[in-house]
Amino acid sequence: MTDAFLFPVSSVEATALSLLKDSDTDEYRPDLTADEIRLSFDRARTRLPTGSTESQMDELVEHWVQKLTATGSSSEGGPLVKDDHIPWLQKSKADIVWRRWFAYRHMLSDAGRSGAVLDRLDHFSDEILDLAGDPRMTGFWNRRGLVIGDVQSGKTQNYLALMNKAADAGYRVIVILSGNTEYLRQQTHSRIDEGFIGRDTTLTGMHNGARVPRDVHIGIGNVDREIADATSLTTTLMDYLQVSRTAGDVALPTPTSPPLVFVVKKNTHVLKAVQGWAQAKAGSHQRIDLPLLLIDDESDYASVNTNDESDDPTAINAAIRRLLNLFTRSSYLAITATPFANIFIDDEATACLTEDGQELPDLFPEDFIYPLDAPSNYVGVRAVFGRAPDEPGTQVQKLQDAVRWLPLKHKKLQRPEGLPSSLEEALRTFLLANAILDHRLKAPAKRSMLVNVSRFTDVQNHVADALREALFQYKTAIQLHAAAYAAGRTHPLLDQLKGTFTRQYSANGTSWESVLSALPVSVAEVRVKVYNSAPGIDHTEFDDEVPERQIAIGGDLLSRGLTLDGLVVSYFHRNVAAADTMMQMARWFGYRDGYQDICKLWISESTAGDYRFIATAVEELRVDLAYMRRSKMIPRDFGLAVQQHPQSLLITARNKSRHAMSAPKEINLLGRNLETTKLSTSVELQRENHTSIVKLLSDAVGNDCTVDTTRRGYARVRSVPKDMIADALLRFSAAPDDILFNGASLERMVRSSEGELFQEWDIIVVNGSVKRNAPLTLGPLSGCYPVERQMLLRPLFSKDGTSRGSSLWVSGKRGRLAGPDDLQKLLDQEIEQQASGRYMDALKELGQDAKKSIPETAFYGHLSKPQLLIYPVYISAGGQEQNRTIEVEDLAELPKDAVESMRFLEEAQKQHLPFMALKVALPKTDYDPRGRNGRAKYLLNRVAQRYWVSDYEQLA
Repeated sequence: MTDAFLFPVSSVEATALSLLKDSDTDEYRPDLTADEIRLSFDRARTRLPTGSTESQMDELVEHWVQKLTATGSSSEGGPLVKDDHIPWLQKSKADIVWRRWFAYRHMLSDAGRSGAVLDRLDHFSDEILDLAGDPRMTGFWNRRGLVIGDVQSGKTQNYLALMNKAADAGYRVIVILSGNTEYLRQQTHSRIDEGFIGRDTTLTGMHNGARVPRDVHIGIGNVDREIADATSLTTTLMDYLQVSRTAGDVALPTPTSPPLVFVVKKNTHVLKAVQGWAQAKAGSHQRIDLPLLLIDDESDYASVNTNDESDDPTAINAAIRRLLNLFTRSSYLAITATPFANIFIDDEATACLTEDGQELPDLFPEDFIYPLDAPSNYVGVRAVFGRAPDEPGTQVQKLQDAVRWLPLKHKKLQRPEGLPSSLEEALRTFLLANAILDHRLKAPAKRSMLVNVSRFTDVQNHVADALREALFQYKTAIQLHAAAYAAGRTHPLLDQLKGTFTRQYSANGTSWESVLSALPVSVAEVRVKVYNSAPGIDHTEFDDEVPERQIAIGGDLLSRGLTLDGLVVSYFHRNVAAADTMMQMARWFGYRDGYQDICKLWISESTAGDYRFIATAVEELRVDLAYMRRSKMIPRDFGLAVQQHPQSLLITARNKSRHAMSAPKEINLLGRNLETTKLSTSVELQRENHTSIVKLLSDAVGNDCTVDTTRRGYARVRSVPKDMIADALLRFSAAPDDILFNGASLERMVRSSEGELFQEWDIIVVNGSVKRNAPLTLGPLSGCYPVERQMLLRPLFSKDGTSRGSSLWVSGKRGRLAGPDDLQKLLDQEIEQQASGRYMDALKELGQDAKKSIPETAFYGHLSKPQLLIYPVYISAGGQEQNRTIEVEDLAELPKDAVESMRFLEEAQKQHLPFMALKVALPKTDYDPRGRNGRAKYLLNRVAQRYWVSDYEQLA
């Protein structure tokens, strides 16, 4: 009897996918559900048996579920548009032949893009093209706009869609600024070859002075060869400087001829050469009478004018402005994931002059700002880090030992010894990841591990040498001893690999035995490659020296734009001063369809917290944009306030934000969760905090403030004057790393609030279990039951690794003091129900599922006045008072004084001294860019400054 015939997996895949396409468009249906996709594969698997395992097929199916149910990019509430814009595209659509766009869409569909992704891309590119301006409109006009995307979210795909539609609509000259390195330019050009030009420009010859293909069609050229006719004055391998001698022989396009395209890097000499070409073509007319679309990729880098107002603009900024001026019609589109620098551009700057003395406006996005949501399968900040320390996914791994191995602030002569245990664990994880992925049917062919620990070339090279040595040892052990190890013999390095597998991947569906058998082949081609700016080194993806499976070590060169294919393991240990730079370093964001469960990131908790903060800053910027749109405002008329980090992290480099001043306050606290989650480890300060709270309550009651109870029976003192609250906040001492509750920022904010709503506060003493602890008396209030919280003692270190005391974290890494519904239960039941109903209705309008629990933020807008919640806290003891002990992660790492403080604190608790902790809740009121209530310090652009220097107005 012969064995049954087995079909290749590709046949099953092709059959299943064909059942999911629309018969009219040959695209995947936009309304596909996960169940439909799984059912289609089940039917194909039944008809076409394969030799693959059940788990392998399941992983393949889930890969396609992620891809085909992705919803695509969308704008949050629509773009913000200047009021003089006249929409033109909708009425002109029927008159335009969209041949390029249809070819590009077809190419993306063949590559597996879902129907929903394609529909949203169609909508986005329509909106941006409409905002860019009608290329057929005569006269002299220029437009400037900004698209805000996400790091590694597919911005190139978005602007390729725009380029094809722009060419269809009549834009004849398209210039793409693609970063400041030749690698980034080549990487971008190769994608434009595929998605716009339709030819591989690495294989071109010369014909009549122009570069023409040797019949090498790719991408959209394979879909429709007749549209692969764009004239490119650059190639993937050559920037404009290298072809400029013959560029003058290429005729300008006509309104009906194929478009002309440049893909150039942000280099002064290159841009001046392109400017010279345009001047020569303009001749005596001074301007070329054709519509220009200039796309500035990563526009916050190099394009922003960083010189003082009295100086000439930086050369790149000036070159862009002058190039735009050489066309009668021009549209400048800035694209970035970190828009802080673009927002800080002076909207009134005109320092750039032409040769005849004409002033040229800066690149402020005065016409529109378009906030673009990432597709649903994008892995971004929230997916990786969550919103709190206890929320990150399995990707995040603690990084604690690196600072002793290599201080965050170090010199270029620093020579770290060996490798820290965390980096060795990361290395082993990458080796194991390759073996696991080799078992999968739809894994990336190229795999990468990122190591970013220093900006200095010499330090990077030194770390690379140490990693090469460690890699050699593991590869040797695997090649020589894996078979014997599988048979029962021991080996120390293979024991370490098995331990790492247990910690990192034991729940991923692949057995250790399978991984061990695959390791010899899987790790054979793994190599270490250094990416830095050392002379004579080329890092292009066309370089044969780039390994298929690489451990990429570098610094700033790894930060912006450089794509590491199949990035599965990242090790990040850097001290970064600017938020936009920090976001660009996060190459671990992006799309990981089919292998997200394998990805790991080693990063310190403080750096992870910085990423959460930046995400919040960007989210609030997008909220401001939504307010602007609803208020019919535009960027020139409305100031965008961008948060400044409470510690040392700058939103953007200081020279990029030179047009932003420090306003009187630092953070907008309205409607935000403000809690003391980091308490002092000084018993003396704890006693002083206790005394201060008793004084506040006594003063308030002595001032004839009303005392009652909340729905839950908590003691409440009503209508306390704001100055009493401010005095108490000024007296309160938190831990050194709790920036918000240290110093006078909160006190000044409370005291300076002028709106009627902010003149009086309610004070609530939150109770814990009445069964577990005896009641306390706090001044005039009796019957106060302490709450119990886990307490974690954390050592504090400066950037150079020296000790600076310790901090007591409430609820451990969760960093949360209040219970999930403490705030909402302060509201009357009817108001609580109204707030809940409005939140659920808002979810339905957005097409989102209702949630079991409603977030606290839904209730801030329903508070009648500010609230100060006081929490007397005992260390959680599980019902056993003698067990009130503070947790530590590593007792050996604690400074001696911190250990002593811990013992004193535990003893004080046994003597019934509660730790006093606070929560401040400020009502979320209608937005007012000039209001002072709830404001602490902001970086403000020029438009906002003009509001802030005028008279303050109270919130109603």
